[in-house]
Amino acid sequence: MFYRVRTRLADTPGALARLAQQCGDAGVNILALQIYPELGAVTDDLVVETPEHWTAAAVVDLVSGAGGDEVSVVPCATHDLVDQPTAWLHAAQEVLAEPDTLPAALTGLLGPRVSWSATEQVRATALTEIAERARSGVPSEPAPPAPASAARTDVVEYEVTERAVLAKIGVHVVGAARLLAVREDAVEAGLEVAPAWRRLGIGRQLLRQLCGLAVAQGGTELVMLAQPNEDGVVQVLAASGLRGRIRLTEEGLSVHVNLAGVRPIGQLLPR
Repeated sequence: MFYRVRTRLADTPGALARLAQQCGDAGVNILALQIYPELGAVTDDLVVETPEHWTAAAVVDLVSGAGGDEVSVVPCATHDLVDQPTAWLHAAQEVLAEPDTLPAALTGLLGPRVSWSATEQVRATALTEIAERARSGVPSEPAPPAPASAARTDVVEYEVTERAVLAKIGVHVVGAARLLAVREDAVEAGLEVAPAWRRLGIGRQLLRQLCGLAVAQGGTELVMLAQPNEDGVVQVLAASGLRGRIRLTEEGLSVHVNLAGVRPIGQLLPR
């Protein structure tokens, strides 16, 4: 029997290895694997082959017992072994030629799943736009090719609370910024963007809104600590347009952002 399995695992070393080990011990063969990273977790999409007597419920129990959360299992066939990026490219070609095939294309690509990963939501939005542009006949001339790292960021929503900002695509968190402590005029904070969503402007937006939160708390300086090898810190700070300094300490990169001229968060957000 072939099953397509979707589950969320903690983004910690060994989590996927434990799942693979338990599948192997049970005689379940993993034939295909797609990984969609988020913040603090990953969504894994697997195609597995089980012994003949296995049911979908048995697969759910196996994956849940290996630490999987939000597990969904559906029967599938060998065509599900197709490389997913390739399948999306073929679907784009079909939708471009015949826009009305969009619903069938999305159903074939995503299937009856409990949830879509952030990556799939971006892909689905892009495929929908291709269909809309094909229906309207736009563009009349080929658009210049996008960089290999390009991704849709206009589907990212920023959820703001008094002490935190979350960057979300649907229900998936792809970035987070939080105030940790207020010490006199300095506000300690943390900021993280999921690896697959870095260098797309999300960190810059989080930092700007985080600074607005810090000002609302009465801070004049934002202080963050990053890993010594985190090479994106300089780019994020420069792109944000904020003034700051970065120095290497025994604990890592100490980032100090001057909050002079930064408006409180309520004035930063669109009304």
